[in-house]
Amino acid sequence: MVAAALALQLVSCVACLSVCGYRSSRKGVSAAFTAKSVICGPFTPCDASKRLDHARSSSTQLYASASVSPAPSASAEHAVPPPDGSADDDGDYDAEALADAFTHGASAPMLRQISSRLTKMHVVKHDLRVDPYPEVSEESASTVVDVGRIATAHGNLREGEELESTKYRVRGRIKSIRFDGLFVVIEDVNGDGLQVMFRRNQDIAVGGAPFNATRVGDILDIGDIILIEGHPKRTTTGEMTLVAHSMEVLAKCLLPMPDGFHGLRDVDTRQRLRHLDIMTCQDSKHILLQRSQMVWLLRQFLHDRGYIEVETPILYHGYSGAQATPFVTRSEALDQKLYLRIAPELFLKRLVTGGLADRVFEIGKCFRNEGTSTHHSPEFTMLELYQQMGDVGDMIRLTEEIVATIATGLRVAVPKFTTKSMSELIEEHVGIKVEECSKEQLRNALVERGVNGSELHDTTWGGLVCDLFKHAVEDKIRDPTHVIALPADSSPLAAVDSDGVHGRVFESYLGGLEFAHGCTEECDPVKLLRKLDRCREEGLSNSRDTEFLNAMAYGMPPTAGLGIGIDRLLMALTGAGSIKQTQTFPLLKNVE
Repeated sequence: MVAAALALQLVSCVACLSVCGYRSSRKGVSAAFTAKSVICGPFTPCDASKRLDHARSSSTQLYASASVSPAPSASAEHAVPPPDGSADDDGDYDAEALADAFTHGASAPMLRQISSRLTKMHVVKHDLRVDPYPEVSEESASTVVDVGRIATAHGNLREGEELESTKYRVRGRIKSIRFDGLFVVIEDVNGDGLQVMFRRNQDIAVGGAPFNATRVGDILDIGDIILIEGHPKRTTTGEMTLVAHSMEVLAKCLLPMPDGFHGLRDVDTRQRLRHLDIMTCQDSKHILLQRSQMVWLLRQFLHDRGYIEVETPILYHGYSGAQATPFVTRSEALDQKLYLRIAPELFLKRLVTGGLADRVFEIGKCFRNEGTSTHHSPEFTMLELYQQMGDVGDMIRLTEEIVATIATGLRVAVPKFTTKSMSELIEEHVGIKVEECSKEQLRNALVERGVNGSELHDTTWGGLVCDLFKHAVEDKIRDPTHVIALPADSSPLAAVDSDGVHGRVFESYLGGLEFAHGCTEECDPVKLLRKLDRCREEGLSNSRDTEFLNAMAYGMPPTAGLGIGIDRLLMALTGAGSIKQTQTFPLLKNVE
């Protein structure tokens, strides 16, 4: 009777730990599971530990029946102490508790998958005594090679040929599992994939101890990160493959991966769970890598031309530098209201005036508490620079050089820029000469094009001209274009042209997007004060930065400035459809 009961207990335990298979199709491997055996009721780690403890008391029979060698000793690599409640603190969580912590809501199928993955993790930790999240030093990982190197080095292997004396170590995330785990496809950080073969009924080393390769499916899931050592082989179907000799589990994946063929299709989910988007969409990953390269190219370009990089405050007791609504916060220590910066312009000009350097720049975050769209984000990254002894023409040429440098680095072709005045473009697309129009005529032209008159906050002549350009012309600019001679009162910090109507200002467009704004700076402190006070009287600004005006009164040398929106420039060069695609973690409404 005792023997029969023990046998029944062992059979129950083995069934409980039996692997869940995968459903595959020509479209790719689905993350859905098809149970090969029945899990013994709702999974709880505590119950699993008890069943494993029973099994461990007869480990010789269990390993023999499963063709698995006994577990390694506690001194083996990645060994963990047996579960006793002190060294292992994951026993308090079941699948539902983890799903509640790790997701915004899990369906019944997802709960079953999490339960299955927890079972496999417990087999790895407590049966094989292998840490599923080991510590790995840089030195020990130095022999790991990129997956793509194997295909490059052995492209001449014939079908069926293998090189048993040539060993490679690779690591990657499991993208698919076939034939009960005997074939696994991994993808490395470069996005290159490689098939791994586990030969049936042959031992591989797992955690320093022999493990029957037939049971690899009992411990692996799609999404796991593993390290494989093996030799190259080209299968009879022509697939470059690594035949596994040993395996290390670097990170168990406890949540099901999105469908391997379609990936994430919901835009909000892709932006909210950016890490998952990067795992499953190479296009998203590529854009973010291009962003990193673009910022590096920008810095190198500017350093090579004598610009020094500086940092200016993001939190300040005032806001200015652009016409926008700021984000407001409060300092408990200072007991006063603070603002997130709209632009770093005034600080950079103070540094130039103080003589820190002839040329300064900053790449940093700016914030505007306004609407969001495919082209606008409340949080964005700006390059802003200032150069002594320069003018608006120098900034236009500098913009073209910056775009050309980045485009070359990203291997993107950019046509030659054209230059047109704002008045010229409005006449071309709207059919009116703005210099001959009154403010009332400009307002009527805007209303005729569907603009609500109550939404026109800047009622100056220049403000209405810019609004007309924005609503009737801007989205029609397809070729690379510099728009010059903007109305003077639309850019109060810029110098005024000799006609007294237009400013020494330009905007640059690429791919239909405004990405740059530059000008010859107004250096006369009295003229500047007069223009800023006029803006306050007309309700376009409600703050006066005395420290900035103090610096200007000491004399700022002839200076030109340029601002470039990093996110928008990347959009234009990569063809991204939304500014959120260019940001690692775009601002989204919180989901409770």
